[in-house]
Amino acid sequence: MKYSKNEWMELSSAKLFIADDAQFFYNHSKEILEFNGGLIDKFKSSMSSEILIKPIIRKKGKHEVFGIEAGNLNSQIRMLLTQNFNNIKLEVNEINGVYYFSSSKDKKQIAGFDFALLNNKNNLIKLRNLCFGELKYSDGKKRWDKFLNLNTDLLPFSKQILRPDKYGENISSLISDTPLILGEIQFGNWALAYRDFFKILKANVQTSVDCLIYICPTGDLENMLSDGIVTFNKTKKILQEFQKVISVPVWLIGVDIKIN
Repeated sequence: MKYSKNEWMELSSAKLFIADDAQFFYNHSKEILEFNGGLIDKFKSSMSSEILIKPIIRKKGKHEVFGIEAGNLNSQIRMLLTQNFNNIKLEVNEINGVYYFSSSKDKKQIAGFDFALLNNKNNLIKLRNLCFGELKYSDGKKRWDKFLNLNTDLLPFSKQILRPDKYGENISSLISDTPLILGEIQFGNWALAYRDFFKILKANVQTSVDCLIYICPTGDLENMLSDGIVTFNKTKKILQEFQKVISVPVWLIGVDIKIN
């Protein structure tokens, strides 16, 4: 269906979906996700939903292209993930093996991964050891308090593991089957894909990442965003070209939209 400028700018919703030919399971990622019950279906469900869009009209040479705003699309996907995963964390940054994340009380954005599923208790134990253990930060108390002020749900557990009688000693992580899954939603310049994979390789050295979920555009959505952006096909080629370097399992997802 063709739209006039006014008709396009009045659009407000679309159907988000994963394209049939736009999934790539790299380095046993499918087996890892299937082993951790229902994650694939849950993500597919999240990516198959009605979303709000912000239409735009951009210039491409002498022509005008009807598109949508990438930042709003990114926010809509994050909202869908938080609705479907009650334990998901947003704006996650790895530093020395500890994952820091934003909360509803923290309006500042942290450079890092767009989302993560992780074992919050073991993550807090790692922070405890860096703040009060064998090789502690000089400002450990300040870092510890700042983290807990942003993540008050962990306060009861923090009292159990702080152990002032064990200051100067590390305490052991809990035995857990919870996988460490990091995620990126990438609609930016194509070169950002390389940065993203360097970032995941660094995180993997520190924490042994179980899987990266990488969401990028395909199909009609590519043309609605911008030129020279990260796409499903470009990212798949990067994984195939650098398969001897990128050891982390990756589930590459290409999302598209259908205008209602």
